[in-house]
Amino acid sequence: MKTTPKTEPYSLTETEKKMLALLVKGASSKKIAQSLGYKDGTARVYLSALYKHIGVSNKTSAVTWYIAKQGGESTDATFASGNLEPIDQSFGDRALRTDLLSSLGMMEIFLGAYGKVWEVSNRLTKAHDDSDATAIGKARRQSRSLWCALLAGDFAKGKREFDAGHLSDLFIASPGDAVVLASLVILGGYTSTGKKALSAMPQKKAATIGITLDERRALLAMVDAIEKRNDNALGALHQLAASAKTKPNFRHLVTVGLFHLYKMRGDVDRARACANAIWSEAESVRQQLQAVGDRTLAVDSRLPDPPVYSRATLSAYIDKLPA
Repeated sequence: MKTTPKTEPYSLTETEKKMLALLVKGASSKKIAQSLGYKDGTARVYLSALYKHIGVSNKTSAVTWYIAKQGGESTDATFASGNLEPIDQSFGDRALRTDLLSSLGMMEIFLGAYGKVWEVSNRLTKAHDDSDATAIGKARRQSRSLWCALLAGDFAKGKREFDAGHLSDLFIASPGDAVVLASLVILGGYTSTGKKALSAMPQKKAATIGITLDERRALLAMVDAIEKRNDNALGALHQLAASAKTKPNFRHLVTVGLFHLYKMRGDVDRARACANAIWSEAESVRQQLQAVGDRTLAVDSRLPDPPVYSRATLSAYIDKLPA
């Protein structure tokens, strides 16, 4: 018998809310059973009861029902207050569902070192001659690779780079990129390796090579936030990101770090807010560059010219196509 999804007021139990949240994320009945601590058979019974309760017959219909409720104008207080993850209602929601890199798309070029700001500045000032192009290109690719790994949450890349012995060379060439690598290692839970990375990166003093005091503090706070779940460590990272003296690239790094830390804690609201702040940073940079004449995202919307063809043969071809 065909079921009709319910639209009248209803009340969901806490278990039903959790099952819906898992269904939307693509969880199987076996995964739902594991997550809720049930046997497989028990979970299937509960799912069947949920479908009957909301007036659907299967998982797909249940997910469709949920999306419709999220996008509609439901005034049901029980559902609105439930712990159900929104579907792409903001950039932050999408970042939580996927990752920062894929959610940002082309906008990632407006964040981090060697991004679009560097490119435009380098072009306008002609700071480097052509003989430097190869070395600079290599450094830029390496830097952007680390940055994109941080956005994507690919923490294992940091561990691989460290284990391959790349930190020391990176530290000498670009201490800021070494900080990104160390952040990847720490946020990935490799805190003992992260501490080794920290000990290998002395603090900058006078004309010596090194990381800044704020960079050291940020890395140490990340370690404490993971190892000790220290809220003061999170507070310190917030202060570093908000400080007027903080340079943009470092602010981007700390904000991304906060996103990952809150996501690991399951603090969805704060993680979402951090992701939205990252988007705002990218959009602000895009607008600033646009104001000075850069049109990076202004694309030609016209179709390209087709291959060379004969009008006569084209007409004959079209006439042969089925009506």
